[in-house]
Amino acid sequence: MTKNVIGSITKNLETVFGTLAKRKSKGENLLDVCFSLPSRGVGNKFAKMGWTEKDTYWTVTKTKFNSITCTNSSLKGQAYGILTWGGKTDTKERKIDDAFSKDWTIYPAIKFPAAAEPVVETVITEENPQTEEQQQQN
Repeated sequence: MTKNVIGSITKNLETVFGTLAKRKSKGENLLDVCFSLPSRGVGNKFAKMGWTEKDTYWTVTKTKFNSITCTNSSLKGQAYGILTWGGKTDTKERKIDDAFSKDWTIYPAIKFPAAAEPVVETVITEENPQTEEQQQQN
């Protein structure tokens, strides 16, 4: 009986985590990212992964989460902030309309190389030879 219960639990966990992993692989919406941060993202900068303009991001000033915060795979609610586009900062707070698209990241985004580059180490086996001037000074 214990074996059947463990097998059933394992199967259910695989199903749940597999579904969550699949949903998260599509990316996170802005509220998903904000919810995981202190102060629910307020004061942090966020950008969409497709934005190529330098110094372009939203500074979140307020987040509101619905009482039923999770439907399907994402959090629901509203996010407000101040937009900086190309280094020019807007003067007023606005609702972030595209907060539900699944391509938000903390700004500046951390970019990893596509393929790991080999690490080159220099090993010194003997001291560097001194020039004649250095030898004469000793």
